Amino acid sequence: MSIAIPAEDPRHLPNRAVVDLGAITHNTRQIAGSLAEQTALMAVVKADAYGHGMLGAARAALAGGATWLGAAHPASALALSRAGIDVPIFTWLYDPRTARELLPAMISASIEISVGSRRMLELVSEAARESDLRARVHLKIDTGMGRGGALPEHVLELGVRTREDENLNLVATWTHLSSADALGEDTTDRQIDIFDSICEDLTEEVGPIALQHVANTAATLSRRDLHRDLVRTGIGLYGYAPVPTDLDLRPAMSLTSRIAMVKEVGAGQSVGYGRIHTAATATRLGLIPVGYADGLDRAASGAVSVLVRTRAGDQFAPQVGRISMDQIVVDLGPDSAAREEDEVIIFGAPDALDAPAAGAPEITGPRLDPPTAEDWARAAGTIPYEILTSLSVRVPREVRSPAAGDAA
Repeated sequence: MSIAIPAEDPRHLPNRAVVDLGAITHNTRQIAGSLAEQTALMAVVKADAYGHGMLGAARAALAGGATWLGAAHPASALALSRAGIDVPIFTWLYDPRTARELLPAMISASIEISVGSRRMLELVSEAARESDLRARVHLKIDTGMGRGGALPEHVLELGVRTREDENLNLVATWTHLSSADALGEDTTDRQIDIFDSICEDLTEEVGPIALQHVANTAATLSRRDLHRDLVRTGIGLYGYAPVPTDLDLRPAMSLTSRIAMVKEVGAGQSVGYGRIHTAATATRLGLIPVGYADGLDRAASGAVSVLVRTRAGDQFAPQVGRISMDQIVVDLGPDSAAREEDEVIIFGAPDALDAPAAGAPEITGPRLDPPTAEDWARAAGTIPYEILTSLSVRVPREVRSPAAGDAA
């Protein structure tokens, strides 16, 4: 297998995704503290922890009170285990070929595995038999999401097969909620009614099952009655709440760049592909070397501002024109103090970047809170999840570990 090696030296790239592990620990502590005493918290670190770096985010979440880890793909689950992280690890998304290749190692590592079909059950059983171990399985029930999981009419059959298979240990039932962030709808209640009815029948058929888990971040924050034995929390750990909450959640990632060029233009100057923006008056434009190849959503063109840290203080500058592959243009205004090399925060967290970037000029003026991934998501008509996970590999990650007191 060949592994691609980035051609660019990250030391010479102007863009940075700054990850604050202390914020992840803080957010986890906030969420864990809101749970019932009997409810455990699974930190979902799929998709490289939503772009924040899986291993660092996992350890930060465990420091904040998580006691489980969840990763969609088996390879990620194995990476967590091989990194020496000794907590229950759950994985749920695999095709038959991946299963045949990785299930024996997963079972040997005591990774907990979702099953949602007869074929999945057979694959896990076969791998467990080869490993001479019992696999710990979570039976997934499709209560209306329409993705993975067994349909209600097939659940009892799978439960009986699991009970009768000496290679398998059925430790949990679970489902995924399709609309937990739609607080005014009854979809979630209908899904839970289906889930509870099936679990009751399943218990009568095969005996007690130790764990139930149904709550994603939205349900964790809005439906305490759905916490059950375990909640699976993802986006909330990284500072974004899909539903209103009183918890103090702090964005854990900031995307920064620098101004590459400033130029004065007259009224009538168009900007970018398609000439979708024209300067109404004379102004100063700033060129910033970050674009959709770095993860900015082109659909947000002309609908969001960035924060420029000038020597005279912070200022907001609207992005104008079409977002290009490698660059954007912002309207600094005719009286802006911005210069080349000034730091630009594309999105971030209040106080997350108080320490100036290396080589940045000292700022003596007012400080402002930067835009967030939520602002970019709103501008692009999407969700913060997509903004965070879309940052490309050519954006170097700068990880900031929490101070000793923050991790306590």
